[in-house]
Amino acid sequence: MTSLPSAKGPFADLAELLVALRRAARLSQRNLAARANISRGTVQNAESGHTAPSALLLDAYLKACGADSRTADRARRLRTRGRSDQRGRLRGLSAPAPDLIHDRHDLAATLAAAYERAGAPPLGDREPLPRTTAWRIVKRKGLPANVTQLETFLTACGISPAVQRLYTDAYRRVTATRPLRPAPLRARRNDIRTIVEARSERHELTGTAAAIARQLPAEALEEMLFTAITREAQRNGSGLPDVWVASSPYLDTGVDISMRTAAGDRMDIQVKNYRRPEPPPHAPGPGAPPSRPGSSPSGKWFGPRRAALALAQVEARQAKDSDREAAALLGAPAR
Repeated sequence: MTSLPSAKGPFADLAELLVALRRAARLSQRNLAARANISRGTVQNAESGHTAPSALLLDAYLKACGADSRTADRARRLRTRGRSDQRGRLRGLSAPAPDLIHDRHDLAATLAAAYERAGAPPLGDREPLPRTTAWRIVKRKGLPANVTQLETFLTACGISPAVQRLYTDAYRRVTATRPLRPAPLRARRNDIRTIVEARSERHELTGTAAAIARQLPAEALEEMLFTAITREAQRNGSGLPDVWVASSPYLDTGVDISMRTAAGDRMDIQVKNYRRPEPPPHAPGPGAPPSRPGSSPSGKWFGPRRAALALAQVEARQAKDSDREAAALLGAPAR
């Protein structure tokens, strides 16, 4: 016979009850181990008060001692309470009662508390509650996907169907209106300011976009904007819009991008440069064609290929005319 265990371990009350049952049955640890078909070391661990016997081992111990149903229920409750004390997580949850649940946070804490009070029972794969979902519920990282999963979780925690109604009512109440997801940061940025004038729109770059634009040459910025517009048109299948990008080193019309919207309105976009333009290398000749709004007298354009090709042809014709004039003045045959 061994003496009663000291009340230091989390399962001291359970160990005291088991030793009392074994003595009442007039069994030694060796005899009880042989009757329950377990080892003597397992019996000693169960009576130590520091480790929790498994559910199957506890049932075998109680059956070998001839314990009645009331005593067996008390032993199971002591085991559950010991496991909860051993984990030490219940007091940190601050979970409200099921009928006092107000939001999803309260429901998550209440479900985690129910699991801890049940002694952290093994959940495993219970249909229709997946193992991953059960883990998220225990860790307060998520809620059951539906009421059926909730009832399965509560049943595994030993909660009666009558009490489960309080949990299911709270679940339906807090999941009826899901919180709106916050808008992404990209949608909340105000880097483009829209100014509506009559039937046209003028856009200005502000914030981070303006800061980046000030660090780039005007030509590079215009090419980037046109490339982005072209890719967007190809992605959504709307085709290339009626758009051109103009740049002039000494003629500023105030418009960097002009395009037609889907409604047929004209949209002008202006990029703030904040850089003093350099003076023109030379003034246009007397035979140069009149400059087009948004273009330089030299005819330098950045935009669609068709506009660039047309302007290249104009420059070639101007070069031939200049050669003919020079040949006539010098009396040399023209090329």
